[in-house]
Amino acid sequence: MSTMSAANQSEQELGRYATIYSPTFLSKVYDHVVLRFNLRYMWRCRTDTVLEPFFAENLSRRHLDIGVATGYFPAKALSRPFRAKAKQSITLADLTPPPLNAARARILSKASNTTVETVVADVTESPPKELQNSSFDSISMFNLFHCIPGDEKLKAFSLYKDLLAEGGVLTGCTVLGGNHATNRLNYLYVKLYNRLGIFHNWNDEKEAFERALTDNFEEVETTLVGMILLFRATKPRRS
Repeated sequence: MSTMSAANQSEQELGRYATIYSPTFLSKVYDHVVLRFNLRYMWRCRTDTVLEPFFAENLSRRHLDIGVATGYFPAKALSRPFRAKAKQSITLADLTPPPLNAARARILSKASNTTVETVVADVTESPPKELQNSSFDSISMFNLFHCIPGDEKLKAFSLYKDLLAEGGVLTGCTVLGGNHATNRLNYLYVKLYNRLGIFHNWNDEKEAFERALTDNFEEVETTLVGMILLFRATKPRRS
């Protein structure tokens, strides 16, 4: 593929992402469809009983959230009584401004003492200059990888692992591809999402994520709940 065609493809993908994750979609659709309906009934992994506690248990006071959507998970975690009035620093990274703006506003509405920074970043590329000298005690990548096209998306682990402080933890979750469907309905559903260009995960498999994680971290835990892979990694193998 030529440099020009690759650049054009990247611009097309960015445009599609911006169209899908528009302010209207984020404010009126995302939580209801993605977090309540899809996760529970299609991907067979509940937001309230599985993903919320998983996120909260691994949230530190210096946190980087990549792929923020509406900011649902950090806002929920920070609204807990022992966190809501505590000093907290969180950096939000996403491909376009609308999710960053939505997430920042939501977090501050629940935890006004939180310092919130926003950074436009592509997780498949080296961290932008705003992040290069940063260090975080926790990094989250929730519902991120199934939205990223291309075969190189798992290099995100190698690109971002050095932002973890000593003793830090990286966590995340992703919808896996058709081979991990648990029934005919979610097989057809994930196939449709790929055909529409909403997802890019048809060939995503648990083993590939585990290999990429163990290549970059000494300690890795994964759990499959329905079609959702949860992962937790510590002790990054330093570059």
